[in-house]
Amino acid sequence: MNGATRYHALDAVRAGALLAGIALHSTISFLPGMRAGNWPISDDSQSVTLAGVFFVIHIFRMSVFFAMAGFFAHVLLVRLGAWGLIRNRLRRIALPLVVSLVVVMPLLIPAFKWAQSQLHLPWPPTIKMPIPDPHLPPWGHLWFLYLLLVLYALWMLARGVIVAADRKAALMGFLDRRFALLIASRLGPVLLAAPTGIVLYFTPWWQLWAGIPAPVTGLVPNFPAVLAFGSAFGFGWFLHRQPALLEKLQRDWSLNLVLATISSVVAIVLIGASSKFYHVELPQPQRLAYAVSYNLATWFWMFGLIGAATRFLARPSATWRYFADASFFMYIAHLPIVYTLEAAMVRWPLHWSVKYPLVLLPTVALLLVIYHYGVRSTFVGQFLNGRKYPRIARIASEPRPA
Repeated sequence: MNGATRYHALDAVRAGALLAGIALHSTISFLPGMRAGNWPISDDSQSVTLAGVFFVIHIFRMSVFFAMAGFFAHVLLVRLGAWGLIRNRLRRIALPLVVSLVVVMPLLIPAFKWAQSQLHLPWPPTIKMPIPDPHLPPWGHLWFLYLLLVLYALWMLARGVIVAADRKAALMGFLDRRFALLIASRLGPVLLAAPTGIVLYFTPWWQLWAGIPAPVTGLVPNFPAVLAFGSAFGFGWFLHRQPALLEKLQRDWSLNLVLATISSVVAIVLIGASSKFYHVELPQPQRLAYAVSYNLATWFWMFGLIGAATRFLARPSATWRYFADASFFMYIAHLPIVYTLEAAMVRWPLHWSVKYPLVLLPTVALLLVIYHYGVRSTFVGQFLNGRKYPRIARIASEPRPA
């Protein structure tokens, strides 16, 4: 295990998971049912197609991100040690979360008020968050950073207890061997999906269409989210302990993506593609089939995407490296831009197929411009990514011979 190794393929996976979130949030104003729930930024042009896009991206994007977070957390442990990992995560995760809550979240309010003034919808929306007991603080789209901090704390505490009790590393060796068998057997996605599927099936407040209930508010994350995303985090952690297992995922990338697609289609058939941000009752057999298919899709997507990236993106790429560096800032900062553009278009007499690109593409372009000129080579880049890049590459000239 070499903490200095650069995993180019997994850099691309991590960046892709964050950038997929921008594509997902750009669909929200076009989702059927949002206006009926008094969501203030709900467009005149609605789209079941974009609801399907939202649904499928939502199945895997955050689980993939947490898997990568676990993988690179173990990279930092190898490189920096336990206390170095903790200090690094406080600087790179906790501080950006606090600053973003103060700087980014208030910028959402003008977009909401602008859209609300055009649509004259009552406030607050009647759409309910997919959590059992909404309360402060509101994390919004930054909830994943807070949950990461919770998982770091729980994981490092558990690791400390195991290391203290397992002086000869017998338990960790046993877990590594079981994990390797799990990956090699091709049953890994099935077995890893089972715990969350069972818990969600027996969770009475679970809003089925919304998938894993994101802990968007409150200091105590709900148990299904901790279990689901904590399992993904642990998967990534143990994967870096045996990085040769990436070859196993590479071997089956196409099979896993096919099974992910099938499982996603089954879930959509059971629940319907049209957005349902409210409690949906299904007969018990269908509810069980939905819990199974949804969570299988999550893990098949994860195995397939990591395997495909390892197969096709393992070589160094300046483009993917750039997006890997930019994606954290882009995800944190994107929502005010997305909501402002959506609010501007709510009454435009254009089809959603025209409006959606007019939201997504300018958002990505503007974020890249801001990142390149205002973040990458400034103290903000140092704050978010731990380093500043020179705006213009400097090439040292070799001395000429006499």
